[in-house]
Amino acid sequence: MTKAKLAAEAIVRVRNRTGVLAQVTRSIAEKGVNIEAVVATAEGGDAVVRLVTSNHLRTMTVLREQRPEVQEANVVVAEVGDQPGLLQHLTEKLARENIDVLYLYGTAGDVEKCVVVFSSTNNERAVSLLNA
Repeated sequence: MTKAKLAAEAIVRVRNRTGVLAQVTRSIAEKGVNIEAVVATAEGGDAVVRLVTSNHLRTMTVLREQRPEVQEANVVVAEVGDQPGLLQHLTEKLARENIDVLYLYGTAGDVEKCVVVFSSTNNERAVSLLNA
């Protein structure tokens, strides 16, 4: 069973250097906000950190105090069972409806449920499809 919902994501783009991820996550943790999903990548000389948290507004306030260029995006957060082929099933379902996945990250492993976060060309329709 898939449970999908719309959510907001904070996007931090900074010069890549040692400790930048620790700095970003510390500032959020100090405000008592839980990070529910995160992906961090180095792209050239920059670091890009995407975060879904338990309190998006507080997260954006904290991050913008440090980095005014922080952005936000609408994403889909889907809770799914951990089973082989599930990501294939979800992405094929979206593809059949001509919904392009722009980026995706998630959890996997020895757990009861996994979380998949993605942005697409039609997030609202994606939520409806995945919850059907």
